[in-house]
Amino acid sequence: MRIALVSRGWWPSVRGGSERFISRLGAELSRRGHEVIGVTRWFRGDERPEAPHELVVKEEGRALPLISSYLFSRWAARVVNGLRPDAVVVNTYWGETSPLMIDEGIPVIAVIHDVGLLHSELARKSRLKYLLRMRALRKVTRRVNRIVVPTKRVLTDLTTHFNVPPEKVKVLGFEGVDGPFRRVLIDNGCFDILQVGRFAPNKGQLVTLEAFKHVVKEIPNAKLWLVGGRGVSTEHLRYLKVVRGVAKEINDSLGREAVEVVVDAPSVGKYYELADVCVASSIGEEGYGLTVAECMAYGKPVIASDVFKETGVASEERAYIYPRGDARKLAELITHTYRNPEEALRKAEKALQYARKCSWGRVAEIFEEEIASLARK
Repeated sequence: MRIALVSRGWWPSVRGGSERFISRLGAELSRRGHEVIGVTRWFRGDERPEAPHELVVKEEGRALPLISSYLFSRWAARVVNGLRPDAVVVNTYWGETSPLMIDEGIPVIAVIHDVGLLHSELARKSRLKYLLRMRALRKVTRRVNRIVVPTKRVLTDLTTHFNVPPEKVKVLGFEGVDGPFRRVLIDNGCFDILQVGRFAPNKGQLVTLEAFKHVVKEIPNAKLWLVGGRGVSTEHLRYLKVVRGVAKEINDSLGREAVEVVVDAPSVGKYYELADVCVASSIGEEGYGLTVAECMAYGKPVIASDVFKETGVASEERAYIYPRGDARKLAELITHTYRNPEEALRKAEKALQYARKCSWGRVAEIFEEEIASLARK
């Protein structure tokens, strides 16, 4: 089959969970013999997007996010209409409107990773942007032929707030994971705490930094690694600057590099290997939690905010859960894993068993089934 994939961002140009998902899906579908064409954009100066299949790339300078996104959607729809694929899979960011301009004769599958804007105070700060996103998402959910979501939580949001018929939605229940699927640990003489995730306010790096101020009083050799992509918006870049400033304050007060902020690392594997414990501090706007599952695939104890219990990637059996935004509780749990390593590793083993079930091959199979079903109709 000839399959187009539309995404505003593409790995490794944008190092986020949704970009990782769409690029890995494309690679897997290509490996399985399909003709895959990715349609994406690239901001000059960033790392170029990569794929083992054809990529059609719109080169841009940084502009106002809303205008840039709308222009990309129009351009992407024109490209898809010219390609005439058997189906198109759209990475449906909030406000992604390309499905509305794709010809009716081309089946469209929307991948909606989360509808966090429904629950997030951060998303409501700009009233105009919030209303535009809601309107766009409502129209897109009506236009597309099929919607794929990671968890039942996202399905509930779509059916409750946008009146999407449940039979229109396919719930994956998981996302594909890359990793060794065994415990790997490189000991560098520190108690290494790792958070992986795009530098954005909802990811909660500032919560982790606040917790670390308490942790380092109890664990003198503690070291915090904040690893992630810089994102594409000016808001994300401002947030990264704040994170770096707080990290510098902590390092200056301790007289050592206790916190390292690693931006756009070519590979995060070595940081997973270093970690004694992984934290996922998101305060909202999550649909699954791919990095949580990746931590599990390396056999690491995971401490996750209750956001990830709601999405289903974390549970009390395979992770430590704390109330989102509660830096004190996060600090207590980090210290607890340090003092109770055997208990922490028992949870990590349960998590590893879960991660082994998260196959990119199975994700690709589900999309093949959905595309074939739409083609028959």
